[in-house]
Amino acid sequence: MSKEKLEYEGYTGTVEYDEKLDFYTGEVEIDGHIYTYEGDTLEELQEDFEDIIDSIIAFDEMDDED
Repeated sequence: MSKEKLEYEGYTGTVEYDEKLDFYTGEVEIDGHIYTYEGDTLEELQEDFEDIIDSIIAFDEMDDED
């Protein structure tokens, strides 16, 4: 397994590659919660990571409006 990092909107997540499964996974910790993401390629992993961050930002913005 190789490890790298993903960065987006000020958040940093892990990159792990499983050679046996030919599959990428990763984790990002935000406000004490661990979120996982996955993909068949690094591009898919990055997209899933960004989707999670975008969702959390959107949720936080909705929460702030209350």
